[in-house]
Amino acid sequence: ERTKQTVQSQSSIGSVVFDRALAANLLKQCDETFLTCLQTKTIATISPESLLRQIDDTTNLLRKSFFKASSDTANAQEEFNFNCYVHFRVYNEILVKEKVYFPSFKKDFEASVGKLILKSALKEQPSLLQDVVSETTLGERLANALIASDAAATLLQSKGVIDSWERSIPPDDLTEDWTTTSKPTTTDNFYVSSDLEYSLALNGDVTLNSQLLLQELGYRLYPSFGRWLVHETLLQCFGIDDRVKVNMDDYYMDTSYNSNPDLFEVKQVLLNIVLERD
Repeated sequence: ERTKQTVQSQSSIGSVVFDRALAANLLKQCDETFLTCLQTKTIATISPESLLRQIDDTTNLLRKSFFKASSDTANAQEEFNFNCYVHFRVYNEILVKEKVYFPSFKKDFEASVGKLILKSALKEQPSLLQDVVSETTLGERLANALIASDAAATLLQSKGVIDSWERSIPPDDLTEDWTTTSKPTTTDNFYVSSDLEYSLALNGDVTLNSQLLLQELGYRLYPSFGRWLVHETLLQCFGIDDRVKVNMDDYYMDTSYNSNPDLFEVKQVLLNIVLERD
């Protein structure tokens, strides 16, 4: 069995201060993107004032029950998690009420927010995609994409959005096959895949609770800022090469690996990333 190799984040020096300005900007971008996407998908229009009014009403309705288990004052991360829950619950309720075709809306919304997050990230950290223009070979673009995945996760860690991260390292032989094989091949006996797969684990995502609660309610639009940023970053890395498609799924993991299902506690968002060759 092949031994899995990984690279992981460095421990933060001192306590990381949660970036409140970033949090506020993320929700502002989500509100604006939601309204823009809604206008293109339905005849009905909702004004920014109406959206904010619904968010305020839902906030007042849910705050006490959301924080009922804690007698302490909520910290900045907990407030952001709650605000994400409220905003995205309102989004989903509107989508259901307006009978919006969800698959295309979700795709457009997540792509648009991902672009905005990356744009903001590049203003603060231009080196995030510093080598994209100069890359010439598929192998070089892949190497840069792996580095960019790490840089995106490190940025999230530095802002207090996640606690730490860990990325799997694709084996050299699979990497070589992926960068040199022109296309998938099939013989009578075997099939050679053109996909390269790796994972990026985001530990301690501050929006983890809101993600889970929304999905428990049956809603499929939830705050996944880490996934959106990493996905858009990878698209930019391979953007000039239409041979590569980036597919990404998220899974929720209990890193303590407790065998008792009653003690299962999600602590990690695991991004399974598949780079598909045409």
